[in-house]
Amino acid sequence: MSEKTRKQDRRTRYTKQTIKDTFLELLKQKSFTKITVTEICKNAEINRGTFYLHYYDIHDVLEDIFK
Repeated sequence: MSEKTRKQDRRTRYTKQTIKDTFLELLKQKSFTKITVTEICKNAEINRGTFYLHYYDIHDVLEDIFK
């Protein structure tokens, strides 16, 4: 069963929301092309493995925000 079809638990929803919120805060400060996964992880206080568990790259985060 893929992640998209699985019901998301509260921790997953919280982590994804934190990543999206952090991304949007960084977007207010700098352009999209200057934002890095490392920067998102540092500001969201998560490790890169957690980021990549939920998203492929920052384009994937942006796509999820637009959904």
